[in-house]
Amino acid sequence: MRVLVIGTNRMCHERLRDQGHELVLFVPRSRARREDATGPYAHVVVLGDGGGTGLWADIAEALHRSAPFDAVAAYNEHTYPLVQAVSERLGVPSTVDLELFERVLDKSKMRDVLDKHAIPSCRHAFARGRKAVLEAVAQIGPPCIVKPVDTEASVGVARVDAAEDIEAALHRVGAEHIERGVLVEEFLDGTEFSVEALSVGSRHHIVAITRKFTDEETFVSRGHVVPAPLSPEEHATVSAYVTRVLDAFGFHDCPSHTEVMLSDRGPRIIEMHNRVAGDAIMDLVHLSTGVDMYDLVARQSIGEDIGALLPGVIVHERSAAAWYADPSGSPTHILVEVQGIDQVRELPHVHAVTLLKEPGSPQSAVRQNFDRSGRVIAVGDSPRQALSRAREAIGKLRFVYAWSASGV
Repeated sequence: MRVLVIGTNRMCHERLRDQGHELVLFVPRSRARREDATGPYAHVVVLGDGGGTGLWADIAEALHRSAPFDAVAAYNEHTYPLVQAVSERLGVPSTVDLELFERVLDKSKMRDVLDKHAIPSCRHAFARGRKAVLEAVAQIGPPCIVKPVDTEASVGVARVDAAEDIEAALHRVGAEHIERGVLVEEFLDGTEFSVEALSVGSRHHIVAITRKFTDEETFVSRGHVVPAPLSPEEHATVSAYVTRVLDAFGFHDCPSHTEVMLSDRGPRIIEMHNRVAGDAIMDLVHLSTGVDMYDLVARQSIGEDIGALLPGVIVHERSAAAWYADPSGSPTHILVEVQGIDQVRELPHVHAVTLLKEPGSPQSAVRQNFDRSGRVIAVGDSPRQALSRAREAIGKLRFVYAWSASGV
């Protein structure tokens, strides 16, 4: 097949290439990489971030006339409106469901859907403008969370524990988001997990449950482990809850990544997405279960029925964990080098070491996932062992910074 892929998640692109398909990549400039030019693509089209859907559709139509596409595929949410516009212009199928995307994108509307279906959620209020946000915080009451309705990677999420926290929280959320509208939620206390699933038709297959570790103040992800250390009863409870949520939102023929807090009142949803998880969670799932969700999602995105490819019973042969380095500091300091990389890579239980910041990058305060500096993935015979190995390995890396007159 000749497939037009829009946006990133290059792991899925590679799987399509490996399956023998011809790929053409459309990518906004801010998400393009130098290596795309030598990647698995017959053609690469890069446009400025401000290019409208009409321009992308025009270019896709011109390419389609010379060599027709058989499918349009995408794997991250910011591209979904563009995918639908291109798909409709060309008359070429895509599995992207824009209506589903819109139901889950807006976290305030997501809460409304949960309430409509009587699915346990949390107390919440949508507020637009500073005065309304202050009233919502008073209504929900500290401790509470204030967050934009449509961001990812913990961008703009703030916790309010007392009245004196409000100003700092609103600053973190940002004036632009406050004027557009934010969600104020009660703080959910418990243990955080994410559920990685594939919907084949309207049947939902729970592939894995991930234990998540986040910073208590910034909510930046610190690490993950698969499988989550849950009792059989807890696993069944979380799986049943998320299956009910997926049914309520009408998930079908797509992956899902659902974040939940297991509280003393039971599971409560934090947010959800009609895409695979980021943060290398899919790599942990593959290492633990042998199930390559990138491959299955790539096949599903071009219309293949993947039901027969899913194991009837998913078995965790081992545990896999990721842990992140997140040194925080002043942007006047520049990363000079990272020491210890080769030694860490040689450790027998380490699967991968990834630098998220290259030498020459400014240091920054860690306020969102994009501010982290490195990641180690390790395996073990148990979740505890895998986590311990990943944390010990990341601790062996040394990020050396030096003051720079050109620092921002």
